[in-house]
Amino acid sequence: QLSPTLGRGHVGLGAMGRLSVAHTNFVAFLLSLCLGAAVVVEGVGATGRATGAGSRSGRLLRSSALMSPDIGAAARRAAPHSAGGGGGSAAEDEAVAWLVAHKPAGDNSSMEFLRAHAKEAIVSREAFPWAASVPLEMFQDWVLPYTHFDERPEDWRSTFMEQLSPLLKKDMNLQQAATAVQQGIWKAFGEPAIVFKSNQTPQVLSPSDVFAKRYGSCTGLSIFLVDGLRSCGIPARVVGTAEWNRPEKGNHNWVEVWFDGRWNFIDAAPGPATWNEAWFVDVAHQAIEHGLNGIYTPVKWQPKQADALYPVTWRTPTLQLPAIELTAAYQASHRSAPPASQQRMLFGFGTSQVLVWFEVLFFALAVLALAFLCSPQLHTSLCGNPSSGPPVSASC
Repeated sequence: QLSPTLGRGHVGLGAMGRLSVAHTNFVAFLLSLCLGAAVVVEGVGATGRATGAGSRSGRLLRSSALMSPDIGAAARRAAPHSAGGGGGSAAEDEAVAWLVAHKPAGDNSSMEFLRAHAKEAIVSREAFPWAASVPLEMFQDWVLPYTHFDERPEDWRSTFMEQLSPLLKKDMNLQQAATAVQQGIWKAFGEPAIVFKSNQTPQVLSPSDVFAKRYGSCTGLSIFLVDGLRSCGIPARVVGTAEWNRPEKGNHNWVEVWFDGRWNFIDAAPGPATWNEAWFVDVAHQAIEHGLNGIYTPVKWQPKQADALYPVTWRTPTLQLPAIELTAAYQASHRSAPPASQQRMLFGFGTSQVLVWFEVLFFALAVLALAFLCSPQLHTSLCGNPSSGPPVSASC
């Protein structure tokens, strides 16, 4: 989020040398000021957005040949370090130990299952350059876990990684990689493409449910997208509310992804989307903390981080999951900077930031021009007095 802070200042006119300075020199001064500002703006350089979207057909293949060449090669180099059914690398063993220590109550997954998830998570962490930049604690909390609510534990990680890798390029950053996954995941698993269909929770909840049905509602698609992101080493989590604070009620879940030092939200639905913009922004502002109308992210893998409970209303009786409350953050975001669509890139800046710089420049030039035109003393000192010959020194 671009929000430049500009200090207040003023332009002071010092001694101009001898009073024989010509008017053309003052014009040159103004032109050089404009040119200098343009150089500062242009010097930052343009930052392109590299995003990808792909469409694949046919059955799923467990082959690194499906990856883009550079990413596939990195994955093949990483895989031998964690191969085999027994012990793996130190990083893999650490990931297994974390899963064992934090596995939610009721999850009866075998050690072999846990090691498979740990191995694939480490492979993605070593294969994708942006994943290596993720701090270990962030990786453990928001990449390594394989469930979110009460969906079935499944071995989804390698399938997602193999099918989504062709969407990715080695020089992407976290945001670019997340955007590529978000845009391309819906068509990455063959035809028909995955679509949104309302009222499918909990019938379509796990990734295998979405694969089989080719659709899901907000919860199933949020889980699907977060799992896809995590398979590529991108920290992501499901966020939602059990009931909107509005007359028609209704619930909703969506996705948050960590990049640029903060959590950024996006709706988990096929089609064009922009970070930190969604249809629910206004209604999320009306959420109420500490209850059914709050906004939460479940943390059943990290219950010590919880400060609230997420009511899972699709179960009877309602299931209460440990959660982090995010209501205040969404209330605050309603009053924050303009949405990302109003900050498109120009010379490497968001357009709103560029406008601020040009407004400051225009104001400075306007003040100088006004002073020049309205102050006879300044006009005389800069341009001279044609009727009286060259100016001479005078005390004020």
